[in-house]
Amino acid sequence: MRYEDVNKALLKEFPAFTVDNEGDFELPYIVAGLFTDFILEAYKAGNKETYIKSLHFIEMLHTDKVQKVRELATIDYLESIQNTWSQDLLNSNIPFRDLGEESKKWWIKLNNFWNGDKKALREDDCAE
Repeated sequence: MRYEDVNKALLKEFPAFTVDNEGDFELPYIVAGLFTDFILEAYKAGNKETYIKSLHFIEMLHTDKVQKVRELATIDYLESIQNTWSQDLLNSNIPFRDLGEESKKWWIKLNNFWNGDKKALREDDCAE
């Protein structure tokens, strides 16, 4: 998927998710932050279907062949989930158990990065 098409795919997959400011729609990282609020609200409302489907969407991004799309999945989606959930006083590790295999790998790498491992977010085939 092209990086520029991620938001279109997101809105197609989740018609209930809306972006109020049309200018924000052009910025995938802004939309990712807004979408994490959507995921949190689905979880809090007990809407497990939407919650799980949202995490599957992130997994799809993590397994995309385009590096920029994969980076968006980690840096913008996963990091936003961790921040949003912790700010809402929920355990930010709750989504971890429901993530796909590739997303779990990047969740752990993201945590390692924040714990001081500056090389943690490199793709495996780029490691020194």
